[in-house]
Amino acid sequence: MIGMLYTNLGKTSEKVSKIGIGTWQIGSREWGGGKGYGEEQVIAAIRRSIELGVNLIDTAEIYGGGHSETVVGKAIRGMRERVLIATKVWPTHATYQGTIKACERSLRRLGVDVIDLYQVHWPNPFIPVSSTMRAMEELVRRGMIRYIGVSNFSPSQLERAQQALKREEIVSNQIEYSLLKMRSAERLFERFGDSITVIAYSPLAQGLLTGKYDPKNLPRDLVRAINPLFDPHNVRKVGPLLEKLREVASRHGATPDQIALRVLIHRQNVVAIPGAKDAKQAERNATAADIPLTDQEVEEVISVARSIRVSRLRGYLTTPIRVLRALL
Repeated sequence: MIGMLYTNLGKTSEKVSKIGIGTWQIGSREWGGGKGYGEEQVIAAIRRSIELGVNLIDTAEIYGGGHSETVVGKAIRGMRERVLIATKVWPTHATYQGTIKACERSLRRLGVDVIDLYQVHWPNPFIPVSSTMRAMEELVRRGMIRYIGVSNFSPSQLERAQQALKREEIVSNQIEYSLLKMRSAERLFERFGDSITVIAYSPLAQGLLTGKYDPKNLPRDLVRAINPLFDPHNVRKVGPLLEKLREVASRHGATPDQIALRVLIHRQNVVAIPGAKDAKQAERNATAADIPLTDQEVEEVISVARSIRVSRLRGYLTTPIRVLRALL
């Protein structure tokens, strides 16, 4: 039996699995959706995740133009009571009325009566956060959503959003967080401690920490073509971290990506939401929670991760070449 780990969602008593499942890739052409995997495989991945104790499924209205929400809705039929559905409102819809309407559309696509965690996808400097948060509280009052979250908010933006709420509290902030991108999460920990749940998207650095890629074997989708991490020079620099992950993995009969996930969720208030294209990948993600890493092993990995210095400038300069390869 898989020993899934759980933590409280923010300050609530709601239990959320430390490994969730992210669905950014579903129906997204920029991720290569439809090439090598399809709807049936993704639905099998979601359902297998739920069977293994995963209860957080994260999506967004923008993913695949709403198709991701539709697929998630299909995947959870007959299993709704076992999952927490998290979705997001796109920043251009974040006015008061826009947020209400976006939520109504997401509910229809998901085929559910209530969204468990509704998140503001990105801050919008042109729409007062007070308007968005007023809409969020109205959605809670109407019973359309249960909890309020944000995504990609800095500590100061998060504080302003919380101050705009009159009755509710923000329970989570979803940010890009991996062993190759730790500073944003550390700033949140410094400001808020464990009082807010940090949901880590791209926890495997968009697959770079799986060990699947090397400078001569790079992914060809557009999302990773514009990511400076996938410059061959930077991929080479990540080598020492991959070696450490393999070393620790060998002690536990695990894989490098499982160790990378397990290190992230070692902190109590962190939940990781890797993607999964099929049931086998879903199993590997879910079982990462069951690996009994020691504090010393966690520190070993983090120490090596901190020593990695990738060149983002170089990565951006070589982006056009990678984009051209992705389009050919």
